[in-house]
Amino acid sequence: MAGDIVVDFDAATQSLVALNAAAYRLIGTATCHIDTDAGRYVCRLSPTNQSDPETLRSRYLNLVTDENVRENLRARTEPVRNLILSLAFGALASQAPDKP
Repeated sequence: MAGDIVVDFDAATQSLVALNAAAYRLIGTATCHIDTDAGRYVCRLSPTNQSDPETLRSRYLNLVTDENVRENLRARTEPVRNLILSLAFGALASQAPDKP
């Protein structure tokens, strides 16, 4: 379509989850359709208002970068989060009153 912005990523290095999350964060500004083509994710952004194409493209790339950082942090901190949760729930279980 005329006015669409196309951004593509290597599927081997880019997470589809991050692309979808970034597209979700553009709701109200643009719609995003993501296809796969020869090992690439092709993202077609369609502005819902009179957004400047280059600004929209830059915003999407920034959101994808942000989602990639979030995924990386989530993966790196998961063991610590799980440990904290197990300690918290273990402490709660040990404080539970005995059943008669």
